[in-house]
Amino acid sequence: MKYKVGQVFYLVGVETAKVIPFRIVEEITRTTLEGEEKTYIAELPDAKKSQIPVLKLKGEIFDSLDALRTHMLNNAKQAIESMIDSAEKLSWAAYNVESKSPPRDVLDEIELPKEETVDSSEDSSLNGFEVLSKDDVETSDSVQGDEKSDIIKVDIGNGVMANMSVKDLEKVSQI
Repeated sequence: MKYKVGQVFYLVGVETAKVIPFRIVEEITRTTLEGEEKTYIAELPDAKKSQIPVLKLKGEIFDSLDALRTHMLNNAKQAIESMIDSAEKLSWAAYNVESKSPPRDVLDEIELPKEETVDSSEDSSLNGFEVLSKDDVETSDSVQGDEKSDIIKVDIGNGVMANMSVKDLEKVSQI
């Protein structure tokens, strides 16, 4: 990524799911026998205006809010779609229920790969996934574990998982 002094970037941290803006405040050019080397210093938005080399920032860096938003919404949508697909397959296997998917008005502007449905007359594997019969599925008293079950895990990229409340999902869909 190219950096310019004064430019603001956005970091999705590896250790936390927070988005942290930072500004490039210094460009350092070193000339050695091997050639020219540039490093950049970022200023963090804390009270002390801490400065740290960009190379030490852990996470994914975006140069615009639009790119950041698209990335995070795609990851959230993929995680949600995966959970819904799993629930659909489980309901078919456990209860022989065919899904009548509701309209997908949430984040429709983001395109994902087309979905495939499971047909009981098809082969027992689908894109590398084994289609289970009712006898293969273990059931429990409750699909949702505890009171915190309205929290979902969302992969926001670069190995970072975020916990997201289903209530907060409504806020994301309004963006």
